[in-house]
Amino acid sequence: MIWPATTHRSNWSTFPTPGWHYACSKSGYTDSFISLQWLKFVYDPQNKERANQEPRVLICDGFGAHKFLEILEFCLMNNILLCRIPSYTSHKLQLCDIGVFAPLKTAYRDQVERLERGAVNHFTALYSPARDKAFTKKKNIASAWAASGLFPFNPDTVLRQTPKPPAEPPIPDTRVCKSGIGPYPQGEVRQAPSTSESLTSYKLNPDQRRCSSR
Repeated sequence: MIWPATTHRSNWSTFPTPGWHYACSKSGYTDSFISLQWLKFVYDPQNKERANQEPRVLICDGFGAHKFLEILEFCLMNNILLCRIPSYTSHKLQLCDIGVFAPLKTAYRDQVERLERGAVNHFTALYSPARDKAFTKKKNIASAWAASGLFPFNPDTVLRQTPKPPAEPPIPDTRVCKSGIGPYPQGEVRQAPSTSESLTSYKLNPDQRRCSSR
């Protein structure tokens, strides 16, 4: 949990949340220092023993450049394979965006309604049950892995939904005969050559050789 502040105040986390970790940044977003601390004290301890010395893959949006070298060194020393997803693809490859954040927002809104009725009065008291409800292993998390095509690995899951680039429009021939009458019938468009072979065969017929280029 990252608070938008320079220091953490104890009254922000009076509701019991065992296993949670708190940090602060000016923007309220993670930065390279917080990322490094999270990697060392949250990610690594939580799954190192379960990995049983096998490589672990950490898929992330990206880390800040300031501490990136230290992050990379830590990953190399601890058999962690760091995989950064391409820019502008988080809506397809970031698991929380795909299958977790939407139900989390719904569950959190339910908790906010309780706040309006006076049942609770603290953010962590609202967020904690919402998170427990939304971060379900099989229904949301595992389905998000599958929907992203990351596990089971299936790139076609994403590629099928990716719009193909539009076909390039044909290039009209701009040559005009001296008489002012074009070398091709009205409405006819001649495709421009796309390879060196097609360029050599791109010749005018005898009637069109009389025409000059503009």
